[in-house]
Amino acid sequence: MMTHLTHFVCKYFSRQANRQRILIVGICIFCIHQQGHAQPVFTETLQKQFTSYTENNLTEKIYLSSDRNFYVSGEIIWLKAYIVNDASNQLSGFSKVAYVDVINENNKPFLQAKIALTDGTGNGSLYLPLNFPSGKYKIRAYTNWMKNFDPAFYFEKPVTIVNTLSAAGQPVPDTSHSNEYDVRFFPEGGNLVSNIESKIAFRVTDKYGRGIQPFKGVVVNEQKDTLATFSPYAFGTGNFFFTARRGEKYTAIIQPASGETVTKKLPDALDAGYVMRLQKSTAGQITIAVEAANVPAGSTLYLLAHTRGVIKQSTMQVTQNNKAVFTIAPDVPGEGITHFTIFDSNRQPVCERIYFKQPAGKLVISGGALQQKYAARKKITIELNSNNTGNKAQPANMSLSVFRVDSLQAREPADIYSYLWLSSDIKGWVESPNWYFTAPRDSAAIGIDNLMLTHGWRRFNWQEVQRSTRPAFTFLPEYDGHIISGRIFDTSSRKPFAESVVYLSIPGNHTQFYTTISGREGNIRFYTRNAYGPGEMILQAEGLNGLPYQVEIASPFSEKYSGNKLSPFTISESMERSLLQNSINAQVLRKFATEQIRQYRLPDIDTSAFYGKPDEKYLLDDYTRFTTMEEVLREYVLGVLVGRAGGKFRLTSLDMPNNRLFKDNPLVLLDAVPVLDIDKIMHYDPLKVYKIELVKRRYYYGPLMFDGIVNMITYKGALEDFPMDSRAIILDFDGLQLQREFYSPVYETEEQQKSRLADYRNLLYWSPDIITEKDGRCHITFYSSDLPGKYKGVVEGMTPDGKAGSHEFLFEVD
Repeated sequence: MMTHLTHFVCKYFSRQANRQRILIVGICIFCIHQQGHAQPVFTETLQKQFTSYTENNLTEKIYLSSDRNFYVSGEIIWLKAYIVNDASNQLSGFSKVAYVDVINENNKPFLQAKIALTDGTGNGSLYLPLNFPSGKYKIRAYTNWMKNFDPAFYFEKPVTIVNTLSAAGQPVPDTSHSNEYDVRFFPEGGNLVSNIESKIAFRVTDKYGRGIQPFKGVVVNEQKDTLATFSPYAFGTGNFFFTARRGEKYTAIIQPASGETVTKKLPDALDAGYVMRLQKSTAGQITIAVEAANVPAGSTLYLLAHTRGVIKQSTMQVTQNNKAVFTIAPDVPGEGITHFTIFDSNRQPVCERIYFKQPAGKLVISGGALQQKYAARKKITIELNSNNTGNKAQPANMSLSVFRVDSLQAREPADIYSYLWLSSDIKGWVESPNWYFTAPRDSAAIGIDNLMLTHGWRRFNWQEVQRSTRPAFTFLPEYDGHIISGRIFDTSSRKPFAESVVYLSIPGNHTQFYTTISGREGNIRFYTRNAYGPGEMILQAEGLNGLPYQVEIASPFSEKYSGNKLSPFTISESMERSLLQNSINAQVLRKFATEQIRQYRLPDIDTSAFYGKPDEKYLLDDYTRFTTMEEVLREYVLGVLVGRAGGKFRLTSLDMPNNRLFKDNPLVLLDAVPVLDIDKIMHYDPLKVYKIELVKRRYYYGPLMFDGIVNMITYKGALEDFPMDSRAIILDFDGLQLQREFYSPVYETEEQQKSRLADYRNLLYWSPDIITEKDGRCHITFYSSDLPGKYKGVVEGMTPDGKAGSHEFLFEVD
């Protein structure tokens, strides 16, 4: 455009010498140059705003591998969690805790757990009590940081649980209307505009979100004239082309195979706006054609393309005859989902479309059992190989489940690969995501484009991006451990106590002591580390002039839910035999391996106290055991002096770096609980104390400062017979899950093989920690049970560079 204009100006100069006209033309050129500079300025500004937004809104995704998807009460659900960075799909160490819920169709939680994460992975287990009601459930998972965003992006997986010992929760006939349909239409780009042909995608599902297939559909006008026909391609989705006329209304009439007639109004067409159409050539080049109606001629349009928060292209076009075409090279979109957004000359988004590019590489897992048939109670050896798509060995972190195949276990519709690349990046339930990666290429391409048209949704809105304001997050990332949040207030008036010192203790041999100062609304927050297992937490406030106080601890589990629905819970006659067998299997395992299935592995963690290495440590059994604490402290605990003031005991700690004594009492702990009244610790039985540790220096801990520390730890670690402050608040506390040991008996000797104890395990093996080294190989061994049948092995995992994959294999036990 500038080249033609310059040519015109030169001719004008050659014909006219009038200085006034030269001045006018010069001003025109200046204005055009200013407009030309303004256009790239907007794209640069938008790129900066978008980059800043994504950097300040780090997102992560979580995937859970489970051993199976059908259980009976009394069994254990085994889980492995993978946390990845949303932008790279690589394992992330950002969060250190994953939250897991088992919820029913009404979003009522039945089981909840906290799983510790290390370098992006963690594992846990959920025991299904004998009174667990039968039904369809969702296992969902998320992190504390993910609670700041839409729960549609939490991980969810449906499972079926049947209680064969109780009638509670047994399926009941569906008395609602048996056929209820959800019909939706999605004009490409977002809007239907009068007199412009649009591609309209559709999705027709039942009340559980499952696609209706097949059906016939027509679009009619108010005169009942048929203007378009359509039918679904896959999972109730498809598309058709349609031109809406100004002022007219349209209705879609759908006839499913069941014979009913369903009607749905098409979206109203706008008189002014933009229509977007994306096309891909056989060579992979993408063109995005934009057509406008009733907008200023020669309008400037901007295109921004980004893949998982990374900008791939930013460009502009000026409309000619109300049309503009953007061309995108095949290598511009990143792997997975790319968003294309069109902005108008007012810098407002007017069209948006998402596009999927198949990933080029994945983790290729191969291998299986070294034999196809095994006898009962024989060693089974599994050999696994992990490679990239170029057949080069890749180290990988994987899980392995080996279970008996029966009529209960449904084939998984999704795996780690399809979830991370597809399901996790779009809002709404995706039916059978694995199909889009396993179907013939052309079929998958058509199906996935319909999916993009009907499920397109971004995690943000452009107004927030363009405001360039830092977001205020409610939930902090748990990058070091579980965060305990709550509120302290006056018991009588319920007014908050602001700027109050509050202590939290988790009694035990491992000193768990935390401090905070409440905010203006009485809000408190404790940053715990390595707080594992069930137990108690003790909360105490210092000061408050003796006023009674109450502390409420907030649940760390999310109370927001996605709109995804569960399919109906049904049990067919063909399942009866398998249900009976699985029920017997579970009962036999509980009967003969009660202790074995209750074994937990202590995590490999640093158990030293929050202050690290003490300056002095006394194991009291190494000394003469006195009967009063005063004698113990006076006789051989050298770093603390015992005195009295005003008829009460006081302790004075040595300030070792400055070679002097502190004036105030040190922090005194008994099994991690602060003792605010020194007289109580002085009257405590020292024969119950195992050791005393001293910190002989000023210690800063969180917002507080202590003049030395005296930490006493009892043999039982449970404050045995210690009189607690009457205002102290004691609550049950479930910390991070201890890792349950998977029970897998060994039959190496003839005596073990001939044992008369029944072995009815239908889950032969589970391990969340299958690691292949640089050669991409590993071997696993376990033993078959007494149950004959066909067994399936399912492997899922990831490489350090974010490649994911899964694999299945079969063998038989005679």
